[in-house]
Amino acid sequence: MVTRNNRIVDIDSISFEINRKTLIKNIAFSINKGDILSIIGPNGAGKSTLIRLISGELIPSSGVIKFNEINLEQWNISDLALYRSVLHQASNISFAFTVKDIIKMGSYPHDISEKSFDLESAYCELLNVFDLIDYETRIYTTLSGGEKQRAQLARSIYQISISVNLKDKLLILDEPTSYLDIKHQLSLFKYLKKLNKKGLSIIMVLHDLNLAISNSDKILILKQGQLFKFGQVKKVISNESLKEAFEADFNLYYDEEKNIKFINYAKGV
Repeated sequence: MVTRNNRIVDIDSISFEINRKTLIKNIAFSINKGDILSIIGPNGAGKSTLIRLISGELIPSSGVIKFNEINLEQWNISDLALYRSVLHQASNISFAFTVKDIIKMGSYPHDISEKSFDLESAYCELLNVFDLIDYETRIYTTLSGGEKQRAQLARSIYQISISVNLKDKLLILDEPTSYLDIKHQLSLFKYLKKLNKKGLSIIMVLHDLNLAISNSDKILILKQGQLFKFGQVKKVISNESLKEAFEADFNLYYDEEKNIKFINYAKGV
């Protein structure tokens, strides 16, 4: 699918209610192709619910979500899987799949017979990126939390990267750094930026504010199910906005040489 509009996701006044409780309230924003957006906010703010709405897993109680200019509810699920891939917070798998099986599940939505893309090279690259070369034949259920997360990251990226053109594609990651040590966090973000340079749009939920600041073009802050702040990192991230959103004090610094902001917790917190 090739679209003329530069927006890959349009969210128009969506709300989501369940059991008479409003989890998402009247949220509206747009994501351009090639954006890296991090969604942050305190516990219970609605971050994962918003991700599930954007991915199409949940249907808004009101409002409209468009993906590549088409109402998300009108997408055929098989077609949608070709253009967006999702990593959820938890993947409960009880069968004795190997790591190789898990990763290659990412190719299932694609008609491989019609693809000229080098699947094996893409697969081997992901093994290297996520340090899984020695894990191919390991049974997934025997892995540690971090090892499982690396396999699932490789699977979700394999699904969306089986294409020469990534400009109309979206990768959605809910807490991708869960269970990852520092080495593998750095490997993840380095590779995500590589894919982003090829045109891939990325939406992430992150709890580490410094990772969100240093690896995103835009930040969306949720608070109590509502959009609190949204925009370019430099405009959204401030001592005042963070204190109001998280009800905690931070020290915000600016590195002029690297042109980035970073934070730490204020003393006494």
